[in-house]
Amino acid sequence: MDPPTQFYETNDSARQRSSTNPNMKTDGKESNLPFGDMQSQLGKMVWEAGSKQVQDTFKSYGRIDLFRPYFDVEPAEVRSRLIRSFIPRKPSQMASVPDLYGPSMIVLTMAALLLFNMKTSGYVVPNGTLMGTSLFVCFGSWLGISGIIYFIGFLLNTEMTMLKLISVFGYSLTSHCVVLFLSSVFHPSHDHIYFFLLVLLLCAPSAIRMGLIVCMQVRVPQYRMILGAVACFLHFVLIFYLHFGFHVMLEELDQMIEGVASGKDIPQ
Repeated sequence: MDPPTQFYETNDSARQRSSTNPNMKTDGKESNLPFGDMQSQLGKMVWEAGSKQVQDTFKSYGRIDLFRPYFDVEPAEVRSRLIRSFIPRKPSQMASVPDLYGPSMIVLTMAALLLFNMKTSGYVVPNGTLMGTSLFVCFGSWLGISGIIYFIGFLLNTEMTMLKLISVFGYSLTSHCVVLFLSSVFHPSHDHIYFFLLVLLLCAPSAIRMGLIVCMQVRVPQYRMILGAVACFLHFVLIFYLHFGFHVMLEELDQMIEGVASGKDIPQ
């Protein structure tokens, strides 16, 4: 009787697999793979993918044509948004296209007013220029506070985009420009009552409107009050910083003027 051919075929195929696979032991157990090479290759692939994504992002945002539609806005629309920024009411359900022309001009105006205040108050920048400091403070505050609100809104599951938030917060800075102008031109004394009155009449409605716009974009109703309060708080923090951070020298000048007028000796 002939022996079964299936047994020999199975042994031959097993020998062939063991000879072609050097990482397979004779007892049927697999040997350990070189994990160091795998980890280095995986890290290299992740680094290349991340670098490519960052380069694509910078290339897309580096094109001027990408931002051109946000600066194509009618002057009447800009004027209307400037006026509405002082009216604290719930925003309409109609979707409005955000623009960057109005906020950019507002921030440049605020930088010019801050530069004027620094020059009149004798503010000195040891390692820089007054113009560079004012531009850095104004644009940095605009973009930085917008980024903070956007990050908190992202954690609270909001639907507001970063571009719309930059536009809304930029228009709300109109009240800061008016307060800085009035407090620098018609500042009677440094009891700060006049300044706080301007903040209450101008900045408070603008902050409330921005808070309403931001909180209406939150999906969870319990988180709306939190995001609105954060937006209003940061709005007030900026005007207090711009006033008290760059108007310290005015108190000394007023004291010197009052001392000269009263005939007292000025302390050295």
